[in-house]
Formats: sequence, structure tokens, C-alpha cells
Amino acid sequence: GASAGVDEATTIIHNPASSMQIEGSQLLVSAGVILADVKFDIDETNPISGNDDGGDAGLDAPLAGFSYVHDTGSDKWSTGIYMAGLSGAGLEYNDDWVGRFQATDVEILVLALSPTVAYQLTDNLSIGAGLQYFYGTLDLKLAIPSIRPDVDNGKGKLDGTDSGFGYTLGAVYEFSELTRLGINYQSEVELDFDGKLQVPANSVRVDSNTELSLAQMVRVSLHHSLDDQIGFDFTIGWDDWSVLEEVFVALPSQGASLEKNWEDTYHYAAGFQYKASDRWDITAGIAYDTNPVSASDRTADLPVDRQIRYNIGARYALRDNLKLGGYANYTDLGSAKIKANRWSGEYSSNDVIELGVYANWTL
Repeated sequence: GASAGVDEATTIIHNPASSMQIEGSQLLVSAGVILADVKFDIDETNPISGNDDGGDAGLDAPLAGFSYVHDTGSDKWSTGIYMAGLSGAGLEYNDDWVGRFQATDVEILVLALSPTVAYQLTDNLSIGAGLQYFYGTLDLKLAIPSIRPDVDNGKGKLDGTDSGFGYTLGAVYEFSELTRLGINYQSEVELDFDGKLQVPANSVRVDSNTELSLAQMVRVSLHHSLDDQIGFDFTIGWDDWSVLEEVFVALPSQGASLEKNWEDTYHYAAGFQYKASDRWDITAGIAYDTNPVSASDRTADLPVDRQIRYNIGARYALRDNLKLGGYANYTDLGSAKIKANRWSGEYSSNDVIELGVYANWTL
């Protein structure tokens, strides 16, 4: 329901138009950790692929971000700025695992810094936009099969960085003080990682370009308060993941496309807010995203299936101008079955727990 707006500075991350609902200037700072549990079970294999299941491939990672909404003193304009992650993943399989020719190590991170502006068109309708400057890093390691039976497999490493611009657009319509509708659009982010392809076994290290696209997406949210204590939130959305049809890798002498064949996904979510007392607020919700890829096209570097997310959070008003909060997100990424040419299997564990704390000041 966040695209319909929330009452903290972080609202501009979900919809730049929603800053018109914020009273005064607000600063939110957050920190947390991601705890991943990723384990693969082999169904079929062969002597070449082996019997190593990869071990616990999940990588833990820290989180941090901030958002600031500035009170311009105008009833018509509002501005803000935030820094947040657009995308990220981390996996570390055993070097000799059955899927080593797809990936052994994967680390990708895309951060965005974005100023936002909002304008109130009418008493009920606000619009907004944000310009995102993003910075991304990629580090992918995999085994490279040897063409000679008497020579061990090689190990390849593909890395790189990129920066560029994306944008968000949003609108919020207030039917009444109790009900509002919000829509947010996130542009496609095209990453062109300029890095190196390294194959130590063959003493090769050459320049490379890896083209990867993150989907444009739309979220439509509805917030409705029953009274001063209880409110409900609903969201539907669309993600253009068919843009990830392939990942293109170019070297000085040649290029190649790594087929992904992802499909568009759809997002559904519902939650509630409960004001337990003058100082305590509690929130909870659940979200579902459809499966983007079939088992025959899924690869071990992006083992994503249908996704179910569960969330609970609490916030305490320490002072009139300072609120402290904490939350827990649990994400089930599904069994993510992989059916490769010489091996197959699925993930017995494919879960992520995100724990975070934050402080929100009214300045």
C-alpha cells in the first residue's frame, strides 16, 4: 500500500507525489541486515557434473539508506531526496558443485540517489517525479569446461561497474481524509557493466561489456482507514521482466547472448496498520509475485520462482518529533526448479530474512 503514501519521509521512495502529505521537514535513516538461506537439492546428475549440491549458497549483507522531505513553505510544492537499493543479490556455491558451469559466485548491487519534487494540482490530486542516479557493481564467477579430458576445468570471472540515470513518476488522489489512491511508475534501468573477463587457467584477461536490464514496473495502491486506529492497504502491480530475455556479453573480438527468457510478473499485496496507543503503531502485510521463468530457462545465478513476502513492523513515538521503528521481512523465493542439460534439481531452502531499524525526525 506504500504507493498511496505513508506518514514518514520514506514515502518518497514508493511514490514521489506522496510527499505532499508530509507535514514539516522529515529525515529518516535506516539500517539493517539481510540473512539468506539458499540450499539446492539434486534430482538428476551425471559423472561429469558430479554430486556436490553447492552447500549453503546464501550470502548475508548489510543494509542502509536515508530519505529526506523538505518543507518548502508552500502549499503547492514539496521536495525531497533519498538513497536506496534498486536491486541486489548474493550467492556463493561450492566451487565443484553440480551447477558450477552456470555460476559459483554472484554479487550484484544497484544503488540509487534520487531528488524528488511533488506538486498539488488540485485539492485532491498531487503529482510527482524523481530523477535517479544509479551506481551498479557486478561480480560473477563460474567454472569453464575444458575441451580436453586431461586438463582441469578453468575458472572464469566476469566483473564490472556502471552508472547512469532512471526516473520515477507518481500521483496520489485523496477521495477523503480516510481514503486515497496512489500510482507509481519506475523506469527501466539499463546497466552496461564495463569490466574484465578473467580466465586464470588460460592466463586470459580481456575487457568486457555486460548488458543487463532491470524491469520497468507499475504499482497501484489503495489506503483506507476505518477509524483513527485501523487502516487497510492493498496493492497490485506489473513488472516488465520480459525485458530480461537475454544478457549480452561483449569481448573485443566477439559477443554472445546468455539466454534468460524471463516473462512479465504480477504483484499483489495486502496489509493493515493498527494504532495500539498514542505512542505505538503496528503494521503487517503479505505480498505475492508470480513466477518469471520456467525450469528449463532458470539458471543458478538468479534462482527466482514465485515469491511470497511476509512483513511485520512496529513504531514508537519517543518524542513528538522523533519516531523509532523496526521491521522484519521474510521472503520465500520458491523451489526454483532448474532443468539443465545434464542435471536438474530444486531448492529445499530459498529464503531471505530482512531485519531493519530506523529513526524518523520531524525537523
